[in-house]
Amino acid sequence: MNFFYLVTVLFTIFTLSCKLNLNNPSDPRSKDFFLTNLLKAFLLSDPCLNFQTWKKTYGTGVYKTTGSDLIILSNGDYLVSGITREYIVPGSPTGVTNNFAGSPGINLNTFLMRVSRTNGEILWVDYLGEAGIEVSYRPKLRKYSNGDISAAFIVKGAEQPGTINAKSGVGTTSALFVGRIREDGTRVWFTYLDSASIGDFVVSAMDTSNRLHVFIENLGGSPAHTSFVDGPAISNSSLGGSSDSDTIHLIVNENGAMNFQRFFTSAGGDFIFGAEANANGLFVTGTSSQGANGTTHPNATYQMPFVMKLNETDGTTIWYQYFGTTMELDYGASRFFLKDDMIYMIGSGRYTYGNPVEPIIGADGTNKHFILTKLNTSGSVLWNSFLGNAAENVMDTTESEPILLSNSQLLIRMQTTAINGQFSSLPDSITGSGSGPYTLADVFVNSQQGTFNRFHYSSNLSLPAMEQTDKIREVCSGKLTRLNYTRFTTTPPIEATQLSIENVSVPSIL
Repeated sequence: MNFFYLVTVLFTIFTLSCKLNLNNPSDPRSKDFFLTNLLKAFLLSDPCLNFQTWKKTYGTGVYKTTGSDLIILSNGDYLVSGITREYIVPGSPTGVTNNFAGSPGINLNTFLMRVSRTNGEILWVDYLGEAGIEVSYRPKLRKYSNGDISAAFIVKGAEQPGTINAKSGVGTTSALFVGRIREDGTRVWFTYLDSASIGDFVVSAMDTSNRLHVFIENLGGSPAHTSFVDGPAISNSSLGGSSDSDTIHLIVNENGAMNFQRFFTSAGGDFIFGAEANANGLFVTGTSSQGANGTTHPNATYQMPFVMKLNETDGTTIWYQYFGTTMELDYGASRFFLKDDMIYMIGSGRYTYGNPVEPIIGADGTNKHFILTKLNTSGSVLWNSFLGNAAENVMDTTESEPILLSNSQLLIRMQTTAINGQFSSLPDSITGSGSGPYTLADVFVNSQQGTFNRFHYSSNLSLPAMEQTDKIREVCSGKLTRLNYTRFTTTPPIEATQLSIENVSVPSIL
């Protein structure tokens, strides 16, 4: 709770109470009556007052069930998206608008699920169609200004009735599903958009004009780089060949119609892994192996990470910033978080670049580190820091995206390393007692300076089961909800998985 807000309220109570000289507590004019009810109203206004800690699992762990995103609804309940190969509600294939497609244990379905904030009880489930595959960078849910939810997923299988744009048959194996959904699970509208070149990756962002920006992988092959047949013609041409990936940026307005589509393209592979929008604009992160969108690539033929700002109307590039060093060769994808006029990224690499606040541990080029970077929304890098172990690589793709807590600390939760289980980097303090393989770490970072405030360690599950946190949301000051992913085997393909949601307090310093 904000200290200055508390002082202001208490001072107001004191001032008003001094003006009241009636002492009968049953008299509505009395000081006691006034103070009692004013304090009661004040306490009830605190969103942390009724916060309860709990953890609940969904899915049996026999088949694949994973989460994609978690958002907080207007009354504090949680809405979760994901994919599953079994019924979310045991024994029931029924959804609000559409039922589970196919047979449990065989068909993979996308789903939405609303759960109670107080105990995780399932309030409703809906199924959006058959899923393609699970990817490490999973699509996010977004909100319209009135609280409706947008969903953008790659789906396949039979068409659901009621769509405003039917499947065309061009992309018979997969299509883009875009929907606008109320908090009670009913659909305002949904639509299918088809291309014969859909890949596996899709991300989206909602701008301040209620336009949903979707970035979806567009493949080479045969046919190569075909645009979506729905809506207006694509505004530019692909620069790629039959062996690379482009991305298509499309806009769907708040009524479900596509406004435009445009290639994000170069002569090499181009991938988008995150998109965020707010009053400061539309920002996108990804990797490219050539100079995409007309930019000059610092190390052609190798994947380099970037952040760019796009025009929200026509998708043209406003600014574009590459990161890293040419010695690294191929970089992987990064997590991405936009807060007000600041951008926070977490990626990974083996070489120092820039002038890091927290240096790489050990010799350059030896072990993979997490790389934390802060930029402003003009593209200027404010700091970067390296987080790693001197003896082994960090576990990339097991980290949550960063969040900025109400106390202004940056928080990332991750698995650490496969053997030693802790970082060699040094924070101001270390708490917790975690040890062993795949230890979980809550990393608190000074968001202004990039220094490490604290590492809090906790042990992971007994092998071969392992848990990681995909999403963190701050419910109120010092209180979090986490969307977790648990796998029960280390042998690919990983099919025995389960998702869980937990309400927790921020790990204590004591």
